[in-house]
Amino acid sequence: MDDSTKLNFFEWLEQPKQILLFSLFFIIFCVVVTKLSKRRKHRHKDFRVRDPRKGHHWVHSDFIIKPTYCTICEASLVRGVFCDTCWICVHDECEEDAIKKLACKVMSLSGRTFMRHHFIKGNLPLCSKCLFCTKPCGVEPRLCDYRCVWCQGTVHEGECYAKLNPDCTFGDNQDIILPPYCVTLKAVGWRGRRSVVIKHVQKPKFKIWKPILVIANPKSGSNEGIKLLRAFRGLLNPAQVIDLSETSPEAALEFCRLLPGTQPRILVCGGDGTVGWVLDAIDKVDLPIRPYVGIHPMGTGNDLARVLGWGLKYVGDEHEIEELLLDFEQSKPTPFDRWKVTIKNTGFFDKKPPAKILSMNSYVSLGCDAQVVLNFHKHREYQPSLFTSRIINKLMYFIYGSRDVLEAECKNLHERIELELDGKVIHLPQLEGIVILNINSWCGGCQIWNNTENGNTQPQSKFNDGYLEVAGLYSALHIAKLQVNLAEPIKLGRAKQIKITVHKTKQAKNVPMQVDGEPWEQGPCVVTVTHHSQALMLLKSDDT
Repeated sequence: MDDSTKLNFFEWLEQPKQILLFSLFFIIFCVVVTKLSKRRKHRHKDFRVRDPRKGHHWVHSDFIIKPTYCTICEASLVRGVFCDTCWICVHDECEEDAIKKLACKVMSLSGRTFMRHHFIKGNLPLCSKCLFCTKPCGVEPRLCDYRCVWCQGTVHEGECYAKLNPDCTFGDNQDIILPPYCVTLKAVGWRGRRSVVIKHVQKPKFKIWKPILVIANPKSGSNEGIKLLRAFRGLLNPAQVIDLSETSPEAALEFCRLLPGTQPRILVCGGDGTVGWVLDAIDKVDLPIRPYVGIHPMGTGNDLARVLGWGLKYVGDEHEIEELLLDFEQSKPTPFDRWKVTIKNTGFFDKKPPAKILSMNSYVSLGCDAQVVLNFHKHREYQPSLFTSRIINKLMYFIYGSRDVLEAECKNLHERIELELDGKVIHLPQLEGIVILNINSWCGGCQIWNNTENGNTQPQSKFNDGYLEVAGLYSALHIAKLQVNLAEPIKLGRAKQIKITVHKTKQAKNVPMQVDGEPWEQGPCVVTVTHHSQALMLLKSDDT
């Protein structure tokens, strides 16, 4: 822009009408920018759901094992597509007809006070019984009889279907389900970037209503989490099932804010890392009522799930999921300590980098066991397709543990670190690892504190007493012996606050370290572990 153009522009601005237009445009621009920034800042406070106008959520399958029939043409089905929400199955060429003729499971029917059965014909579960006459259903080798996608009830076609009460009571899942007529949706955003959120949730007229939110990590359990998401979408309202690959846990927790005066309950399906991710999100989101958190273990170690009684069993079919929901109903709330790990690096030339703060639920360790986990994670990042099951994962842990026995990469760790328990410096014997425990389960179920010969002479390890237990490890071979009860750990003590100083040496600069299974190489630093908060976890009852 030359000088003459600039002069003409300023002369144009000197006119009163142009000044008014320019000022009006500037005000509108500032208002739009302010609203967009506020919306971006608070976008996680909307509980977003899948747009119901998209219809069925199709999943392609190249081979279907059990006998299945197409819902449209009623012919036998070997490969095709199925909806993971209402579970209808059709051939590829019948997909368009299914979209036009068959409605999918809806998540919202605002304006109603009741629910009608939503029946889908054929492909009934095994051992199905008619709601009207109680005789077996779906036993003929064809597409026959009906199943309700809400109460999961089945009925014979013909006379039983005609005489059955059309009102749906949601069956055995009535206490935990979110009825569609209680949900009000609204569209937010502009055209092209519009999304659907839940505006309001109304409490149904049930005697007992304790809805749950299922949060699943599809990558956990060798990608078995995808099957679990599909199963829960079929049993519950699709709005109650959260896929962590699509929705952040902070956004998912807004579901708890929508529940009217009800204690929120969350079922986390994943490994210990996924559970920690959700617990961190609960601390970040300011909820009026803190939710109860239950666990369905799907990781490799699942130490946190073990101490809370949820075990290792992964469920996949409908019957097993119903048992899981029953166990979840009968579980008991218990407080659970969460700890803060502060890492202050030494730095160089008197320039200290900012402290690194992490949350810890299960354990923190330095040395040989963290070295094994670090090698495992590096290999998994390089070849993720190799780690496809728990058995392979445990085999790889065994391989890297055996290699560390020969290499002893963390030899003489006691010479590099200084340990303080509640301000008291602890003399360290010759060792290669230190483990700080919040729970009495470590390294895939190894109990190294309570189950020893001198276990009765020291307080038992508890996850809600405000104390941490500290144990030492001689080597990776010592870890293997601990797992088969052929050795005892080096019990270094218990404390409410722990400080570890990692010194720099000429032989080695970094020390392998892990927090709840997330490893890295740590340089010279000061590690402090202090109490952070208490979560409300669900403890599986011994009666279930």
